[in-house]
Amino acid sequence: MSKYLFAPQVLERLADRAFFRILSARILTAAAVIVATYAIIVFFLGWKELFELSSEAMIGGIIYQLLFAFASYLVVHAILLRARDVRTLDERLPPAVAVSAIVARLAGETYAFASSLLGIGAAVFVWFAGRGAGRLLEKADFALPFLKASPASFEAGAALIIKGVLGGALALLLGFLLGELLVARADHLTGPIDE
Repeated sequence: MSKYLFAPQVLERLADRAFFRILSARILTAAAVIVATYAIIVFFLGWKELFELSSEAMIGGIIYQLLFAFASYLVVHAILLRARDVRTLDERLPPAVAVSAIVARLAGETYAFASSLLGIGAAVFVWFAGRGAGRLLEKADFALPFLKASPASFEAGAALIIKGVLGGALALLLGFLLGELLVARADHLTGPIDE
């Protein structure tokens, strides 16, 4: 009967620092693949929507699509770089704390990239397309709720830029702050760690 009970071996394996680091890095890598796949699908669906717009709206849509592609690249690349950081963690920090600090920074970085670039792209798109921008913007508004269709005006576009850039800056600050607090707390509990 004991040979069918594998939970103790799983728990023991998860407690191993090296295995935890490798598992966390692989989860981040898988997340990068999922994000990249989603971004590619949304990118191509966006082009489909774009060709149904007027010629003036298309200009704003093309700019939005290019910024969407750039933001997607930055997010995926940041996830892959942080996965590499997780694989090469300092052994002196508790692995859960170190991974959590990296993930907190990553959350701030990815939101900042997406929020600021898509806020700018959405503003340009709203300025060119007016209300026609709503169909394309709704493909990303689940992650960035400020992209929900707004009135077609210069002020609405400016508000998108402000919300995107300030939201991104705040997310970046909070992500790095949380990461630093986690490391500082671990440092306080385990003794000084030179970085």
